[in-house]
Amino acid sequence: METPETAANLDNVGFGLRGIELERVPSADGTPIAFERSGSGPSVVILGGGLNEKAMFARLAEALSERFTVFNYDRRGRGGSGDAQPERWSVEREVEDLAAVLEAAGGSASVFANCTGGMIAVRGAAAGLPMANLAMYEPPYGGPRVPEGYHDELRRLIAADRRGDAVALFLKVDIGFGEESIERFREHPVWPSFEAVAPTVIYDSVISDDSTEVPLDLLPKIAVPTLVIGGDDSPEWMLAPCRALAAGIPRGRFVSMPSEGHLFNQKLGAPLLAEFFTSV
Repeated sequence: METPETAANLDNVGFGLRGIELERVPSADGTPIAFERSGSGPSVVILGGGLNEKAMFARLAEALSERFTVFNYDRRGRGGSGDAQPERWSVEREVEDLAAVLEAAGGSASVFANCTGGMIAVRGAAAGLPMANLAMYEPPYGGPRVPEGYHDELRRLIAADRRGDAVALFLKVDIGFGEESIERFREHPVWPSFEAVAPTVIYDSVISDDSTEVPLDLLPKIAVPTLVIGGDDSPEWMLAPCRALAAGIPRGRFVSMPSEGHLFNQKLGAPLLAEFFTSV
């Protein structure tokens, strides 16, 4: 499932504390959702994927802030956001969290969603959340179903405070990275941040495991212009659903980023997103 190119692009993994005052907005169930607001101009919301917290998109937020007001938020259970009742988690709660941030952004915004964040955004867009437009990077609809007992094993590792092992297992089973890449992740400065959000990997695993096929019934309901982005070096099981997703959305379009894998290149991606957000 892994390619050498995918394994090599850890330079795309970043973590930056920008010193911006943290704001919070209550979600529908009262959970506080934290975000950083920066820049000026039309509103853009950044929605992360598995193991992502807002600091990992600092480069992207900084670049987009030159032309937009950026709302870079922590999904529940990560960074500054709460997760008071994890046993009541569902993807619907995550859609409600996105709705709360959109409201804080002025009632409507462009949205960039990474990986499983794209699966949340698809549900939100199909439900009519007020998005000006939507861009996604490799929502993993084509992944295989996880092995029986896998989610129980993740929960066991988290309960035993073996967060690093839980993260490594998630990277292997859900994303398809090989052992060499996982060891390089362990040596990367971002690894402690991965461990900090490890209890949320079960959320992203459930989201992707429940959505192994492109939700063709939802796509005609997405009325906003939508850009689906893939990396040329990503495995075909990731790219084929991206193309199908773009084809099924009435105003959808697929573009590929040359020589990129599953880790979004924020430096190259920022101008692509800025052009899309201002051209529709």
